[in-house]
Amino acid sequence: MTPNERTVVAGDRPTRVLECGNGRPLVWLHDTLGNRWSEGHSLVAEFARVLTPSLPGFDDSATLDGIDAAEDVVLWLLDFLVAENLRPVLLGCGLGGWMAAELAVRYPERLSGLVLVDAYGLRVEGALAADEFALTATMLRPLVFADPLGNAAQANLPDVEPTERFEQTLHARVAAARLAWQFPYDRKLRARLRRARVPALVVWGECDRLVSTEHARAYADALPHARLELIAQAAHHPYIEQPRAFADVVHGFVAELGEA
Repeated sequence: MTPNERTVVAGDRPTRVLECGNGRPLVWLHDTLGNRWSEGHSLVAEFARVLTPSLPGFDDSATLDGIDAAEDVVLWLLDFLVAENLRPVLLGCGLGGWMAAELAVRYPERLSGLVLVDAYGLRVEGALAADEFALTATMLRPLVFADPLGNAAQANLPDVEPTERFEQTLHARVAAARLAWQFPYDRKLRARLRRARVPALVVWGECDRLVSTEHARAYADALPHARLELIAQAAHHPYIEQPRAFADVVHGFVAELGEA
């Protein structure tokens, strides 16, 4: 499936949105790779209306103004939901998963469900997330892909970005570093997760060596209405490495929610 692209003004921030599919709205917050459409997105769009807004700064550094912490992203995301009149399933991957969790503990009434995918956000003693900003692509690939030599790894995390994607990748790295350079977690988040009283699904690649499955279990234990699903032969990006298995798990969760 090929998504439509449009711009939504969220608060005062022009926000690029990719959209595809019909059914229950599902807002998908991307990870540090940026707002890229994948086979996993298309498979989820077979049963849901998928909207993927670019996090502030990921497409244009000018939209980073005033964004210094997770709380700033939460307020931008709230503006986006209001602008689109949505009470969606909120799905977040990696950095986007952290932002999704932060919104869920503050405004659970704005969501019909929560899906966290290999999410940053928690400090887990003995299993701290690796510092991806200190690693080259060659060093990072074995941590975030189950098959670091496979096509998916080489296409999404090459040693040298193709010219047409270089500027977007640069914006993405700067924006991600603004939020997670020092600590990719919120020390208070785990205790606050009890406030996220919405149906929740925690999905993790069981081979993730960037944010280990200990983080998945910590999220699943702390959320009041969550279940955990591990995706075999996938690491930090299960929607890229195992798109069908990933979509099937999300489909089961969305189906349990009933009609939108």
